Amino acid sequence: MEWTLALSGNAPIRIVLNQIMQLANADAALIVRTSKKELKFKHLARRYIHEGKIWPSQPQTKIEMIIGDSILSAKAGSIWRLSEMLPSVSESVSQSREIALKEFNEIVVIPLESSKSQLDHLELQYRHAPSREDLDFLSLLASTLAFGWSKRTPGVVSSQSDQTRSHQRRKIREIGIVPILDARNPAALSRSEFRICAMMKEGMTVRTISETLSVCPTTVRSHLSSIFSKTGASSQIELLHLLNRPANSGKQSLDRQIV
Repeated sequence: MEWTLALSGNAPIRIVLNQIMQLANADAALIVRTSKKELKFKHLARRYIHEGKIWPSQPQTKIEMIIGDSILSAKAGSIWRLSEMLPSVSESVSQSREIALKEFNEIVVIPLESSKSQLDHLELQYRHAPSREDLDFLSLLASTLAFGWSKRTPGVVSSQSDQTRSHQRRKIREIGIVPILDARNPAALSRSEFRICAMMKEGMTVRTISETLSVCPTTVRSHLSSIFSKTGASSQIELLHLLNRPANSGKQSLDRQIV
């Protein structure tokens, strides 16, 4: 009922997402929209147990290594698990899966809606081993979540996502002259995001960053998507302008760059 209310615009989707995360005993819950053609990710909503703590571990989608090429045919309401996936024929995805297995005990992906151009999915990440009851709960819930998603009010989820980005832009504007890579971390970047920003400021490309960190380029782009949301930047060029902004440039200059 609360899922339906949120998808009709009568409740914040982040609240019900947090409830799903708690009911499933997961460490993080994400709703992600993936472009099938370009394999670009847009995080529509994210909740995680470390939220509000210093240096929170901002969750990033791992759908590529879990569903892989099947992303084109993934059925809404189905269940995909990291532990059940066979090694990918793609070397980069295989390496990413090995890295993920060191960080996560399990990741569960539930496709919510699949069209010709995009896939929306719910993703639950576990750093501990989920119980059989947790997995059974998700199996029972999957079809209901997918059905509710298909009946959502058009634009309601994107609207809430845009409101979150607007809040981040206002937050950055209010910071004034504090640089993004300042020790105070004004944009609340995760450690990985902070490191990627530092490498981009040094002139590194996405490919160079992925090789240096031993992750696939898609993972770096996923982090960049989150960085854009937190900083208000809309492109890598705009992000570079913000990263190289002089500390004494003043609030008015920053507003011009973000707005």
